[in-house]
Amino acid sequence: MIHEIGVACTCRVDDVYSSTINDGIGRRREAFCNRCGQDQFLFRNPKLLFGIFTASRFQRNILDTGNYLPGDATFSPHPRGTSCDGSTTKAGTADKLTATWAEPLDEGHVLVRGSGSAAAAEGVITSLADSEDRLWYEPAKSIWCEDEYGTVYTENGDFVLGPGKVIRWTGNQPPVGSKYSIKYEAYFEWIVWQPPGERVKQGEDFGSLLNIRKRHVQLLNSSPFATDENKISLQARVNC
Repeated sequence: MIHEIGVACTCRVDDVYSSTINDGIGRRREAFCNRCGQDQFLFRNPKLLFGIFTASRFQRNILDTGNYLPGDATFSPHPRGTSCDGSTTKAGTADKLTATWAEPLDEGHVLVRGSGSAAAAEGVITSLADSEDRLWYEPAKSIWCEDEYGTVYTENGDFVLGPGKVIRWTGNQPPVGSKYSIKYEAYFEWIVWQPPGERVKQGEDFGSLLNIRKRHVQLLNSSPFATDENKISLQARVNC
């Protein structure tokens, strides 16, 4: 999988001292952060990380955490934490893992056509052109796309997918402000949602066990805005 370091975005001000000066202005969260796209996390230094991915399937070690959600999974990185360039790295809480294989996106994604560009007209930085909407994940290919009026749209006829987490309308399209659903094959992203479970036996490190959750479930980000990184293909972002 592709591993990225998750670090708190500076729009989340946690400095206690800042709440005591200037009426707490320094501690107020920025509403429309164009660095993290309202995720509150930045994901940096993407590299391939080798390991074993396993769907949870209601194992006891997952259920015992008391917070299992459908679709949760586990990832066991190689005990040496070896990435594609031979360097050693360990995944931690809030890090992101991206699958290198595509799967259908659950029940799909409901979007409002042109919501990003409408916000841009109000002065919000969205990184989206008028013809673009932001997707949750980088798409591999479309499965089905239909608007609230029952009109069906086709990939490479009415729209193209990518590069990055973007659907770009090139032909017929839903009216601006109307809703549409798209189901597509996606390269799922997973967030490490609790501290890794370290596994050591008789002094030998067997690597950590990561409990991971799909990004659109864990971060609950319904923002229609994109970051600059959202518009770059996954392959172009990986350092090795």
